[in-house]
Amino acid sequence: MKIETDKQGRRIYKFSHSVAQGGYVYAHKAQSLISDKEGLRSMLNAISQEFGLIDATIKVYDNIFFFFFMFKPSLVPQKLIDSIQDKIDDFAKWEQEYLFTGVYDLQEKHVREYLRNKGYDYDRG
Repeated sequence: MKIETDKQGRRIYKFSHSVAQGGYVYAHKAQSLISDKEGLRSMLNAISQEFGLIDATIKVYDNIFFFFFMFKPSLVPQKLIDSIQDKIDDFAKWEQEYLFTGVYDLQEKHVREYLRNKGYDYDRG
């Protein structure tokens, strides 16, 4: 895999059989305060390593977390989602619904803008 930057400054991920741009975000809101933010961050880092996620950024707030990443085309997204959901129960009581969607770019300036648009401060997560 090779990472390049296009003329607009966005990252391009070149895999052996495909090219991708942008990335993904998994966000999940808790019904209560997250009891151990550093523990949750550590667990998400471990998942990132386990699945070989690329350009992962983790932001944990009082009652929500955002997990930004790119993954290899061979990864089945549902396996990643299931792994996250199986391991987050110890940190809070979670809402039933979660967000898994694409994002424009995974570079810090774009993640900052995404979080600002959602009402969160990048530096506080």
